[in-house]
Amino acid sequence: MAQPKVSILISFYNLAPYVDETLQSVLNQKTDFPIEVLCADDGSADNTVEKLRQWEKRYPETVRVFVMDFIPGEKRPPDVRIKRLNAIRGRLFREAQGTYICYLDGDDFYTDPYKLQKQADILDADTEKKYVACGHNGCFYWQSTGKTRPIEKPIRECSLTAKEYWSFLYIHTNALMFRNLRLQEIDPFASGVTIDDNLLTAQFLPYGGIYYLPDCMFNYRQTENSTFHLRSQYQNFMLGCFMIYELQKVDKSMFPSSLVRMIYEYTELYKARKDPQLAEEAQIFMPRFRSYHAGRLCRLVNYSREALPARLWCEVENKFWFFMTKVFRHFIWKPKVRALLEEARIKLEQQPAAQ
Repeated sequence: MAQPKVSILISFYNLAPYVDETLQSVLNQKTDFPIEVLCADDGSADNTVEKLRQWEKRYPETVRVFVMDFIPGEKRPPDVRIKRLNAIRGRLFREAQGTYICYLDGDDFYTDPYKLQKQADILDADTEKKYVACGHNGCFYWQSTGKTRPIEKPIRECSLTAKEYWSFLYIHTNALMFRNLRLQEIDPFASGVTIDDNLLTAQFLPYGGIYYLPDCMFNYRQTENSTFHLRSQYQNFMLGCFMIYELQKVDKSMFPSSLVRMIYEYTELYKARKDPQLAEEAQIFMPRFRSYHAGRLCRLVNYSREALPARLWCEVENKFWFFMTKVFRHFIWKPKVRALLEEARIKLEQQPAAQ
């Protein structure tokens, strides 16, 4: 087997109906370099593994399959599923031989046959290695209707520093091609942080910025049993804000950008702070929040159960941090990011008139 330039790292769990579409979209990629496709199954109870083995047999020089250790019949609440996904991604990362790596969820698929070539060309041209990754837009995909919708705002092609990227833009993990830091003996999983999609990207940001392409080149399948959809809106807001504290273990200098990134989520939680349901839904996460000394977040989501002094302090500290977030945003965004967002706003306003 030729040395692969790009390793595609795909995780599966009970995704048998999607295996063929996902792998076909990867193997349909048109490149002038070899690739490898590493698939890890997390103990599926359906015939996912059997299907993966068939692809491995058909493409023995390209496809490799790994099956993670598991206990048959084991219950997997959302937090356990995330931890196991973290283990899968770490295993695949350590197996990857390519100069670049791409993560892909087993129920999603590429829609542009030149996706890998476009991204690799960008990173190859970056001889100074200013960028640790090249990303692009993608589309939400509803299989029942076949409808798609872009995930991100219509941001034009651009280069971003790590702090600029983290402060305002979301590139789905499936849409990123990273430099394989393991080849530099760097393990981004060594921080011990539980790596969900956003935090996976964050592990790489200390090593460079992001180059962004506006093309929608993959479909993000929307399913009701995904970890995100199994949690309430409040819980998703909480975990979004909690990333601020988790990222401190990776790169403390990203704290201002994290505050700017999570201003919407923090604002929504602040509006709902007196709702007893918020505190009820927070209890499952409170031990984890406290272990990271996430005091502001704990007082906010547990507001209705806190003593009066804690509630008063919550009011004071949030006014202070909302003000500081605006200050940080002013200095991080500068004219460059503001121009990108203004262009995107105008494009969005023009879209209905163009339809």
